[in-house]
Amino acid sequence: MLIPAATYLTYAEAVTLYNDLLAADINSLVKTCGPPSFPFGDGIWYQLLIEEEDADAARASVEDFEARRATVRVVRCPRCHSPDTMPVARPGLWQRLFYAGTTLHQCAGCERHFPA
Repeated sequence: MLIPAATYLTYAEAVTLYNDLLAADINSLVKTCGPPSFPFGDGIWYQLLIEEEDADAARASVEDFEARRATVRVVRCPRCHSPDTMPVARPGLWQRLFYAGTTLHQCAGCERHFPA
């Protein structure tokens, strides 16, 4: 019987945890869950299902993943490595097109724009 190992994950988180479990020789299944998205009807979140007998073996991987997921990631400038960065409030049209799917940040030290 399949049981949920983790729920309400983003797609990137689900893929990361799936690969972690695969490296530990644990087969898992990624499915959508949560409220449906319009117009397709699939859930907007993902969950990982594992076999019930693999639950004890997967516990360490899932707990490690949850600990990494709970930590705040500091965005650093790729040029000067300063942690003093912030998202650009109103990027230009070409920046929105070029950096689609990412968040554009600006470094306070060297004023470089970069995606993160």
